[in-house]
Order: sequence, then structure tokens, then C-alpha cells
Amino acid sequence: MSVNIPRLKKGVVGTLEAVAQEIAAMAPACDTVAFITSAAAFAFVLTPLAFLLAMVTMFIEVNTLYHLSKRHASAGGYYGYVATAFGSFPAIITGLMYPVYQIASTAAIPVYVAGIVLPGVLHYFWGITLPGWVWIAFITFFILFPIFLAMIGIRPQMKYIRYAALTEVAFLAITSLIIILKAPDNTINVFNPFAWNSVYGSCWNKIGGPMAGLGLGMVFGLTSFIGYGGSAPLGEEAKSSRAITKALMLGVFVVGVVLTEVAYALTVGWGINNMTSFASCGIPGIVVYTEFFGIAGGLLLALFAFNSAFSDSVAMQSNAGRVYFAMGRDGILPKFFSYVHPKWITPSKSLLFVGISASVLALASGFIVGYFAGTSPAQLIYCLATSKPVFCALSATFDYLTTIALVGFMVAHFINNTAVMVLFARLKERHYGMNRIIHPFLHYILPAIATIIFAFVLYESIWPPVFPVTQAVITGVSVLIFSIIYTAWIRVRKSEAYRMAGKTVNIVEEERREQARV
Repeated sequence: MSVNIPRLKKGVVGTLEAVAQEIAAMAPACDTVAFITSAAAFAFVLTPLAFLLAMVTMFIEVNTLYHLSKRHASAGGYYGYVATAFGSFPAIITGLMYPVYQIASTAAIPVYVAGIVLPGVLHYFWGITLPGWVWIAFITFFILFPIFLAMIGIRPQMKYIRYAALTEVAFLAITSLIIILKAPDNTINVFNPFAWNSVYGSCWNKIGGPMAGLGLGMVFGLTSFIGYGGSAPLGEEAKSSRAITKALMLGVFVVGVVLTEVAYALTVGWGINNMTSFASCGIPGIVVYTEFFGIAGGLLLALFAFNSAFSDSVAMQSNAGRVYFAMGRDGILPKFFSYVHPKWITPSKSLLFVGISASVLALASGFIVGYFAGTSPAQLIYCLATSKPVFCALSATFDYLTTIALVGFMVAHFINNTAVMVLFARLKERHYGMNRIIHPFLHYILPAIATIIFAFVLYESIWPPVFPVTQAVITGVSVLIFSIIYTAWIRVRKSEAYRMAGKTVNIVEEERREQARV
């Protein structure tokens, strides 16, 4: 292998750091105050079920990434996985769509956390009212400052994320359990979509019934797992490729269990018959925590949510930048993206591009989506942050950005699931005994089930049309169409780069060659 190929520093990420990267990228405390709130606007009392089904879906996806990560590890993450298992065309599409959903999710952070949660917390506890434009100022804190931390080196990033992420999930798990034990409304019926028609039937009928409400709730349930696979682009910097495989399995298990527990705790803590007012509150999770733990509990959740939003931005942008770096190294993207900083040994130019893109997307979406939600640009700047026009505009913007992220997320996982099936069809392995049953189940049936669930959620986000979810799907599909056209252009104009897409560096193969020499 040529020594001129740009490489990132190997051996600085262990299993614990990779798991922390997974958790940080999924940002469970941020999900608690943002995604659970958005899911409840459609699913109401079925919000715990939406998150349970999202967790089950992601557990199925663990099987897919487990098999792919055993055959490829590099900064390309999913891009490299698909290239090794499936081929160049789907790999390039995956590589283009993966950063899109990381960038869209990052852009959503200051919109909701700084635009809705921060003003809501200050007004709720101390009566302080902030101006509507505060979310714009916080783009620097929640997007550009995290990208600087990601640029200056993987070690300080990992040190910060390790402690932040593990403390966060411990706090949520313990406090949610206490709420559940204290709450008077505990019932298994929150997992029954047909038990609540008398209470929420009129609300669900507006969007197509309880299953439609559940499906739209799952849009945000699945979106809360965006960041899963966050350790995959660290494959080049891991101590061994096995660290990434372990992290992919452990990360989704920890976050999935905690988020389902939190969704249930907030539902029964708020009141199972009162969930129509949950989402309109703006900061319902913090209100529930204040009710059960006093002011200290509410403030702690708020602080964890702000820290979670920050660490999520670090992890997500770090992942997206590494995928762009890998594609630039392969010649799929311009050479600009393959630059490695000589001192920090990070893809600093790719990371800077990601940070600027996320900032521009957040600003543009806030004003454009806000306008179509009935809030003028002047209102979004000069009205109070807790006013209805600002709340409606930023809530709609958050829903729009996270749904775009969901489309990219689904496309990447559709292709990953197909890649596993194609891989084992090509291998034509012989199986005996119980393996004759296990083999088709793991390598064909489970990936197909995950794909079907994703398709159901995508359908519910399109029909019947719901603003701004449907518009976000259209935007995401437009990006997908562009990615397909661009990939076709690469195949014709850069045939050698196309042939080697995702295969320039593969740590798994390098480790196998080293072991063979020993």
C-alpha cells in the first residue's frame, strides 16, 4: 500500500471510547427533551410504544452492522462496509447520504435546544424571557465550537465524550426508574394502540388513525437513534477493528433500553390521559422532573440535555467529516476533503466543511420553514423566544430537519441491510446442523424485517401529508436523487476512483495480513 495515502492515527480509540462515541452521537438526554416531545405530538400516550418499536428495529440493525463491521473498518464507516459487501455504486450513495443525515441532525440541535428548551427553562424557573433570535447566537456554541473540538484531535474529543456520555445514561436510567416507581398512572396499555380511542381518537383521526400516530411517533423514535453507528468512522483510529464491532452492539443496547424507559417514565409521570398537552408545553420532560425531584431535578435534566446536545454535535460532525475524508481520499469527492492536519492528525478541512454546512442549514431552515409555518422572519427575530409564533416556527423546523435526517438514515440502513444479504449470497457458504436455520435468519430474514419496518415508518411520514414531515421527506428524496446522478457521473468520468471506492483502506484486511505474517 502506498505510503502517500492519507491516514488517521491508529490505536487511540478503545472499546470504551467507541461505546461512548455511540452514546454521545445518539444523545439520550437531548432526545429526552426534544425527540420524545416531538414524538408525543403525534403518538400521545403511545410514545413509549413508538420508542420500544424503534429500539427493537435498531436491535435488528445490530445484526446487520455486526456482520459488515467484521469485514471492513476505516474512516469511511458505512461507505466502506457497503463497498466491501455490495459494490461501488451503492457504497458511494451511502457515503453521500450518511453525512447528510449527520449534518441535518446537527443543524436541528441549536434550533430546538437553544431556541425552545433554553428559553423555556429560564422562563419556567426564573421568569427570564429571551429574545426569539437566541437560537441563532447559539449556533456558535452548539455547532462551530464542537467542530473545533473535533478538529484539534481525537484524544481530547474521546476524553470529553467518555465521561459525558456514561454519566448521562446513568442519570437518565436511575431517575426514570424513580419516576416510574412513584407515578400513579403505570399501565401496560401504553403499549396497546387500540386501547385509547375514547381519549385520543379525535386527535388521531386527523392524521389517519392510531397506527398513523404510532408511525409518525416512530419517525422521531428512530430519529433519536441517529448517531447509531457513530463508532464506525473511528475504525481507522481504533486499537483494533473488534473494538468497533463491540461498540456497535453495546451502544444501541444501552441507549435503546434507557430511551424506552425514559419515554415510559415521562408518559406516566405527565399523566396517561393528558398527553395532548405534553408536546405543546415545550419542556415537558423538565416539568416532569421538577414535579418528581424538585427544582434541582429539572435543572439537572436541563444541564444534561445541554451537555448532551454539545457532545452529540461533537460526535456527529466528527463522524460526517471522517466519511467525507475517506471519500476525498478515494477520489470520489474533491481532494480538499482528504486533507489531514499535520499536527492534530484529523481531517480538519472535512470537519470545517461539515460545521459550516450544518450552520447554514440550521439558519436557512429556521427562516424558510418558519415562514411556511406562519411566522415571518421579523417575528422569528424580534418576538419573545417563548411566544407562540417562535415556538411554532422552531418546532416545525426541528421536525423538518430531523425528518430529513431520518430519510438519510433510512437510505443508509436500507443499503446496509441489502449489503448483508448480497454478501452472503455471494459467499455461497455451506452450513450444517443448526447453522442451516440460523444462517438464513441472521443474514436474510432479520435484515428484511428491519427494512420492512423502515418502509412502514417512511410511508406513514408521507401519507397522509403532514407539514413539515412530508416536505422533509421530499427534500431527503431530492438529495437521494442527486446522489444517484452524481454516482453515475463518477462511474463514467472517474472509473478508477469508482472501482476503488471504499476499498483504499481496510483495517480488517490489514490486521489479517499482520496475523498471517506472525
